[in-house]
Amino acid sequence: MQSSRGFTLVELMVTIAVVAILAMIAAPSMSNLIAKQQLNKTTRELAETLTLARSQAALLRQEVTVTLNSDTANTDTNYYWKPSANNTLKAPTTIPSLVFMANGTMKNTALNTPFTDTDFVICNSRIPTPKTIKLSRMGSVTLGTGGSC
Repeated sequence: MQSSRGFTLVELMVTIAVVAILAMIAAPSMSNLIAKQQLNKTTRELAETLTLARSQAALLRQEVTVTLNSDTANTDTNYYWKPSANNTLKAPTTIPSLVFMANGTMKNTALNTPFTDTDFVICNSRIPTPKTIKLSRMGSVTLGTGGSC
């Protein structure tokens, strides 16, 4: 007699069922991981835009403006940033254009006064944990957590 090697249909079906159950358990945690990474990326992009604008203002010795929630192309004196991938900028509620002056400080264009320290809260619609960017009146950027969505 010849011995037959291989798997039976029942063994294959049980294996596929176990793999499907494991995949269903892992899928929600993978989507949360992807959402966290998208939130981190968006937060880093805003911090980078603010830092670049501050550096450009000092380099050119003139005012550089950052406009939030706009996807227009950057120029030498105007930078634009827009959240992506289910992310939104929740705070501050009124978002003025940010102006970096040549001396490295910032000013409030609406009131023509010095800028006050501001927290920007970025939220992702898929996860409850927001990211915060603290922008000082001197133009320094600090990443953190906190805030509410």
